[in-house]
Amino acid sequence: MRRIDDPFGFGGPTTLDGPYDVVVVGAGPAGLFAGHRAAALGGRVLVVEAGHGMYASLCPRVRAAASGRPIRDLEKFRMQCKRCTCLVGVGGAAFHFDTNLGYINGLTRSKIERASDGTTRSYSGLERALGDFDRARDLVASVYEQFYAWGLTRTSPAQAPEPAPADPAAQSAHHRTASAVFQHSDAAPSQEITVDESLVVVGALLEELRSLGGELLMGTRVTAVERDDRGMFTITAGEHRLTSRNVVIGAGKLGLDWVRGVIGTLGVGHLSPRKVDLGVRIESWRDDLAPLTEACHNPKHSFLNDRGDSVRTFCVCPGGRLMAYDFAGGLALDGQHCITTPTTRSNFGVVTNVTVPDGVDGTDFALEFSRAAMKTGEGRPVVQHVGDFLGEPLSGPPVPCSLLETTETDLRALLGPELSSDVEGMITRLNRLSPGMVGAHAVIAAPVVERVYPDLELTHDLESTVPGLFFVGDSSSKIIGVTYGAVTGRVAAEAAMSR
Repeated sequence: MRRIDDPFGFGGPTTLDGPYDVVVVGAGPAGLFAGHRAAALGGRVLVVEAGHGMYASLCPRVRAAASGRPIRDLEKFRMQCKRCTCLVGVGGAAFHFDTNLGYINGLTRSKIERASDGTTRSYSGLERALGDFDRARDLVASVYEQFYAWGLTRTSPAQAPEPAPADPAAQSAHHRTASAVFQHSDAAPSQEITVDESLVVVGALLEELRSLGGELLMGTRVTAVERDDRGMFTITAGEHRLTSRNVVIGAGKLGLDWVRGVIGTLGVGHLSPRKVDLGVRIESWRDDLAPLTEACHNPKHSFLNDRGDSVRTFCVCPGGRLMAYDFAGGLALDGQHCITTPTTRSNFGVVTNVTVPDGVDGTDFALEFSRAAMKTGEGRPVVQHVGDFLGEPLSGPPVPCSLLETTETDLRALLGPELSSDVEGMITRLNRLSPGMVGAHAVIAAPVVERVYPDLELTHDLESTVPGLFFVGDSSSKIIGVTYGAVTGRVAAEAAMSR
């Protein structure tokens, strides 16, 4: 078989003899942890990845910088991609950029919702996915220890203070103000990781996977997963027909269309999602938004709107830039953390956990929002300055959006009155938290689309209604994020091997 070169010396397998104990689809954090854990437990494991090695999948501008070729005005040069295509490959989308890993001192209930009795309650998506808060917390801690063992710099206590104390008298002025402005504020410390560190961590993970007998097949797309009467799976991967006792799907956000096909073909139990995350990203000068990250790298401020839906800040990127990518016939935006080469701007998401109208498929509802934005922008992201959005005069020169191509438009027409009210409500609250934080010169960009997978019926070990078929990471419909994804991959692998 043709071997695929990889910077870590981990070429493709020379044979693909079955059956495998576990075939993992996707080599993002969830898939890599699933493959590693299953191999560590003695399983015969194959991880199949549509992209190539992590270094080969990096942004060409990043590779140029890493190879020592000079890049003048790196911020401007890296903005020249109209659409980001560095979202596949070993390591997944997250590890291809400087990024934020998540909590390091434990697990918090960072989200809120309106309970059936009308009260507001906080919760953790990982806790719900795994069925137990302590289990989820301990697994996050173990994932971090694994990252540290593979080369992640351990964050010192000075860099990662304990969460704000419950006693209001002992809390910082910032936290007391946030608690008064928002219904829920979570400033639990998190940890950042640079691309350089990601290359080290992923390389060490792959080396261990190989030493444990695991195999990695790159540059090969899985097109079909079938199951026979004996409970064995047949996986079509490129020109190969593989057999396995278990399949772990960690295809990531961009695998949505394919995963929906697998769900339909195998009859996986699922419902239309009743809630999807839709919204915008706000970008301004780094100094303006500095108060937002005073307490931690990635604060999560939330309130309930008049409809009882949660509105929250999402993925704060101090010193970062915006990025756009193609998504299921539409487009979507995200934020990049530019830790090693910070820019003069910062950005963050504002998302509403929207209740989908009765009788409407939630996934299609979210995708329609994405496609409507693309149509409005004639193929480009749509933007508007905060002053124009609020009907207020600009307080200074407008902030130039870091996206290369955009279409200026009336965002209220795209968002509709309800989402527009949510964005306005978040801006108002943030300016109460720190006057002038989101000025009229800041820019709003759309669309942001998250948590759009069908609501899969999974056990607390991530196994579907089809025995031996597991869904992890974004594909699980339960969680997003690097460490959460890694936890789900580990849990699924242990359950698969126990079968």
